[in-house]
Amino acid sequence: MLNVKRVDHISMAAPAWKPQADRLEHLLGFKFLHSWEGGANSDFDGSVSQVRNTGIEFEVISPNGPNSFVSKYLTQNGGGGLHHITVEVYDIHEAAAELERLGITPFGGIQDDGMWNLTYIHPKDSGGILWQLFVPHRNPPEVDRNAGGGVVDLQRVDHVSMAVPDREAQLAWQQRVFGGDVEGRWEDEQSGYLGGIMTFPGSKLKFEFIQPTRPDSFVQKFIDAKRPGMHHICCEVASVEKAAEALKANGIEPFGGIIDNGWKKHTFIHPKDSGGVLFQLFEERA
Repeated sequence: MLNVKRVDHISMAAPAWKPQADRLEHLLGFKFLHSWEGGANSDFDGSVSQVRNTGIEFEVISPNGPNSFVSKYLTQNGGGGLHHITVEVYDIHEAAAELERLGITPFGGIQDDGMWNLTYIHPKDSGGILWQLFVPHRNPPEVDRNAGGGVVDLQRVDHVSMAVPDREAQLAWQQRVFGGDVEGRWEDEQSGYLGGIMTFPGSKLKFEFIQPTRPDSFVQKFIDAKRPGMHHICCEVASVEKAAEALKANGIEPFGGIIDNGWKKHTFIHPKDSGGVLFQLFEERA
């Protein structure tokens, strides 16, 4: 098992980082921190924003040339979408060695980009997520990280949800590689999927795994159209009704309307409205 420190950020790809970062700050309150331009040794530009009350950042990367891997991703994905998750570890060489012991080849070997020593776990080894592992050369400068909630009054990001063909296999992989505890399992017969959620060491962010139970399930349709991978990001808001009203006031129709299943009230921001990511907005019940 890897000795991980924390989840650092979730990354998405977009045709241009600036309008996407602005959109996420407006809708969800993701506070812009800094940006960069890709140099000779990097084929992408990007920005990083702080997420409210979750201890993580959100990154937007965009291609700075037609041959960029980000450009290829956008073409293959049909537009913007979730790209990778970045985790800080205590020792990158030990992390790479532990991956080898677990039967996983560190994707790209150990690299030095001038700011971090880093390596990757390829989606084919993880079940669908590109994981970036890193150790920084130095601590980042202190900045104002007091993120707001945007028009939906976001309180926190609760979890990242991943569509997988086998829930139990994915939960087992996650525990074997990263650790964490399984907090719950359930079946949604109406929607046609099995679910499971687990913690991640050192992080407030959790991970959910959803498995289709029939061919017409939205989970199966996602896997068929794309592949196993990150499906949506689940965010707590102060009020689903008020969030829905605020979205409508900004010209966005809440996707699926407001759903109340008795234990959770929720709605969605469709990827076409968010810039490529399906965001689930829920209201915490006592």
